[in-house]
Amino acid sequence: MAIIELSKKEFDEYAFKHQYRSFYQTSQYGTLMSKHGYSPMYLALDEGGTIRAAALILVKTQIGVKVGYSPRGFLIDFNDYQLVADFTHHLKDYLSKLNVVSVVIDPHVTHLERDKNGKPTESRQRGVNISESLKRIGYQHGGFNLYFENLKPRWNMVLKTEASPIEVFNSFEKQTRTKIRNSLRKGVEIYKGDKNDLRMFYQMINKKHTRKYNYYLDMYDIFGRFNMFDVYFARINTEVFLKNSKLLYEYELQKNHKLAESLQRTIRNPKEKARLVNRKMESDKLLNSYKNDIVFGTKLYRDSKYIIVASNAIIKYGNEIFFLIDGINFKFKNFNANHLLKWKIIEEYRKQGYTKFHFNGITGDFTTRNKYNGLFIFKKGFNTKVTEYIGEYTLIVNKAKYGLYKSFKPLTKLSFKKE
Repeated sequence: MAIIELSKKEFDEYAFKHQYRSFYQTSQYGTLMSKHGYSPMYLALDEGGTIRAAALILVKTQIGVKVGYSPRGFLIDFNDYQLVADFTHHLKDYLSKLNVVSVVIDPHVTHLERDKNGKPTESRQRGVNISESLKRIGYQHGGFNLYFENLKPRWNMVLKTEASPIEVFNSFEKQTRTKIRNSLRKGVEIYKGDKNDLRMFYQMINKKHTRKYNYYLDMYDIFGRFNMFDVYFARINTEVFLKNSKLLYEYELQKNHKLAESLQRTIRNPKEKARLVNRKMESDKLLNSYKNDIVFGTKLYRDSKYIIVASNAIIKYGNEIFFLIDGINFKFKNFNANHLLKWKIIEEYRKQGYTKFHFNGITGDFTTRNKYNGLFIFKKGFNTKVTEYIGEYTLIVNKAKYGLYKSFKPLTKLSFKKE
């Protein structure tokens, strides 16, 4: 057995067929990061001409020390203890010769299967044996953290489905479906942007992330070259919003008048009268809401025909869609544009045969007092399930240099910017 370097093509061919594949373990991601301070290595464990494992490792020099990170790596059968041990042994020797003092991994290995509410669906913790094996081999575990301490989220929401788009929509929670329909009624439209729209996309997400504009420009060029990157926008068609608001108001006004007439009649049944009173009160509320929409819509229509209110960048890889990052104009949050945006992306790519949709990170704290609870509730509404990964592990190649490195830079995790 020996560690060898693969070409980008060789690496991608191996990675694409692997059970733990991820767009983070591709030559496209390696090329992207090479433009932002990292040196990518495409390594493999060769046994008699057969590749048994592979990994993209990003290397960066900090305070004179080389440290590595294999995002969502390695691409290996983690259930094969001896294979992981052999790969680790040879990898340490290889990295040592290159003066790399450590490498962090955060595999796409599930720790525990959970339902959409975060409750375990099985008693057996599948990732425990793998976690214990890694520690036995020499990896230091960062722990089963609950929040966003890691380089990549340990907790994710994923929708897996082979159902038709209409069946997928009907599987969403009722509140999510209602918000999607409400968004359509309010004139929200979805469209796919191009490279010229990236600046607008970045303006909507730059407060959520430390990445610079050039990062997304490079991502568009590099992944887009392989038809792996798309950016979508949600916009209010103010003309449609105003028109629909007027139609809804007129329809509700007629309904309200009929309810008022019914209440004027002598109704001896108290329950029937109470029911009519409640319906009239609800109708009054709707009338007021639609009236406010007409006033607001008139003002918006005078200013502009279209208003961009949400955006989302995605990566396409294999049969999977990765929602990278979204931006929302919270001034228009009651238009529920992000709900419609996610649904239209799912609908489009489900038609094309994609069966797995990664909604990205959440926390493992499912209590209502958690400040990130709204993020969880939003993603849960799309019939996603909680996926808990086993976390981060650090392989120390040179203990002395690594100890010195940590003493000078105790917050080293921040050096590998998060997605």
